[in-house]
Amino acid sequence: MRRTRRALITGARRLTAAHGLGGFTVEQLCAEVGISRRTFFNYFASKDDAVLGTPARDPLEAFGEQFVAGGRDPRGPGLLEALQELVVRSFALLEGPHDRALMLEVLRREPVLLQRLTESMDRHVAQLAALIARRQGCAAGDPFPGVAAAAVSHLAGHTVHELLEERPAGPDPEESPPLAEFADRLARNVRLAGVLFCPRAAVPAAAPEDSAALPPTTSSPGTAPAADPSSATEGSP
Repeated sequence: MRRTRRALITGARRLTAAHGLGGFTVEQLCAEVGISRRTFFNYFASKDDAVLGTPARDPLEAFGEQFVAGGRDPRGPGLLEALQELVVRSFALLEGPHDRALMLEVLRREPVLLQRLTESMDRHVAQLAALIARRQGCAAGDPFPGVAAAAVSHLAGHTVHELLEERPAGPDPEESPPLAEFADRLARNVRLAGVLFCPRAAVPAAAPEDSAALPPTTSSPGTAPAADPSSATEGSP
């Protein structure tokens, strides 16, 4: 399924860059990839969505209710851990080719897609914020869910970019990073962000070659560690 998804996205982008959005049909794209029109709609709701890589199944709708319900389980993971799990599960549905040069050419030829991409990202953050508010029981107008959603979304995007930049040249250097690699790096980046926002927290362990890049901790001897930032709003009204 991942191979077909990547082939559809790449094919849609190549055809758009060459002919524009109106210059080809879904049927032509399917013929190029070697699938039926019916199969296409198992992956994407429209030709535009194929170009942008927006799946027919919204990841937050697929996993959101389980995320919200987890907030009622006192034995379950805290908010931050649950958010990481939600992001990783969403990544599994969203991963695809990351040919930046091709995508830039597509957006240059069809500027309307840039607006759609921006709207899609904004909608994703708003959806995530709504899920956080429901899980935490936040009052209407509480700014915490929006800030948390924006922060986690940015960390996820940075993680993908970081991994792609590190990948050696190969037959498909723009393919999405493996899921396990993404999950591990996201967890590391979340811990590093915690050092910034909770300077009394212990600096996370790092490989020797990475240690010089880590910020120093500001903890004083005998100082209690900072609380988990996610616990600040656990069950808050």
